[in-house]
Order: sequence, then C-alpha cells, then structure tokens
Amino acid sequence: MEVVANRLTVVSAIPLRSDARERLAELLQARVVDIREVVDRVDVVLTPPGSPQLIGMLQQQFADARVIVVELDDFDFGIAVPGPVKRILSGGADAYVLADSLEELAQKIAPRAHDSNAESASVPARELPMSASVDELIAAFLRESVEYSVRVRQGDQHPE
Repeated sequence: MEVVANRLTVVSAIPLRSDARERLAELLQARVVDIREVVDRVDVVLTPPGSPQLIGMLQQQFADARVIVVELDDFDFGIAVPGPVKRILSGGADAYVLADSLEELAQKIAPRAHDSNAESASVPARELPMSASVDELIAAFLRESVEYSVRVRQGDQHPE
C-alpha cells in the first residue's frame, strides 16, 4: 500500500475498472480505491444516485468522509452511471442549478436570463451544459460539492 502524507483518499462505490480509477486518481492527484478495499482513512466517497437510506449508510460507514453522488458517462472507460439530473439534461434542459435561496438562484441564472446568445463559456462551472467534457463535469461537481459542504458547515444555509 502506498502511503503519501496529506494525499486525498477517494473511495469509489461507482463500478470503475482499475484503469478508470487510475485516471481519476491522476486527475484528482489522489488515491482512488474501490469500496471493497480496506483503507484506514477516507476523505471522499463517490456513489451513484441512490436512496437516502443508501447515502445514510455510506455516511455512517465513512463518518469522516464527504459522500458525493455522481452521475457519470465515459465511453472510453466503459462507464455508464446515469441518474435523474443527466436524464433531465438529456431531455433538453439547458442546465441544472442547485440553489439554497431565491437570491442564490437569481445570482446563478441572471447572467443568462436575458441573453439567449450566451455561450457555454459564460456558464459558471457548476452549471455546465451537456456539451462539457466528462473531466469538466467531474471537476465542476466536486467544486460544487465542496462549496455546498462549506456553506452548510458554516451555518450559511438559509432555512426553509
């Protein structure tokens, strides 16, 4: 087992071949292992969309790790993990936006609300269109998850 101090450890509950785990590890500069492997420290758990009970079980099993739900398709690595958001986008929606308040929603959609000619370059990373690459989608999803986790932990989430 390779030990590197302060290196991110990612457990994948997504069925990934070893070459896909190696590529993701390279992209994240992290150690990426299959959920069936025994590891002593886990920072992030990647899981396909599932029930709240599944997410709860993963949070319980990996109490110190962030659990991130991933929808992913990568033809080169033989990965097909669709979910509701990808189905919505494939159905024709231009974007899927996560927001904790009307203010945040307005802030996220305002740049495009009145500009029907807006290019994908003007779309914030967390709201990538379907034309984005898999690498861009993974990176954007991880960034969005980190930002959301930080907001929740700091109590910055707006009550309903």
